[in-house]
Amino acid sequence: MATVIKPKRSEVALSVPAANSLAVGELAMNVTDGKFYTKTTGNVVKEVGGAGAVTLQSVVTSGATSNQDITLDGANLIFEGYQANAFETILTAVEPTTDNTVSLPNSSGTLAMDGDALAYGIVFGG
Repeated sequence: MATVIKPKRSEVALSVPAANSLAVGELAMNVTDGKFYTKTTGNVVKEVGGAGAVTLQSVVTSGATSNQDITLDGANLIFEGYQANAFETILTAVEPTTDNTVSLPNSSGTLAMDGDALAYGIVFGG
């Protein structure tokens, strides 16, 4: 007869085991989220196996926020709009040759591109 192995588990969404509830190397899982966790010798609980089951959509749908940077390796941000049609706005970055920072102003309104400025006769610089 086969032996059934059941790690510690939770079915509460976004629940992560506390360090004091795991021994070093012991596995725990969140059945709802599809994630496994273990504890390191430094008493830190870490997710095992990466975030393959997590999508950015599932994060924003659940209302989660992050204080960590989001890195997109060669990916674009695509804004569909309210209608799913053949038209999107795509935000992309040209392959950088140095570190760059683009800062958004602390104001509301429409962001104009260089082509827009030329169309309205606006001259930047001096």
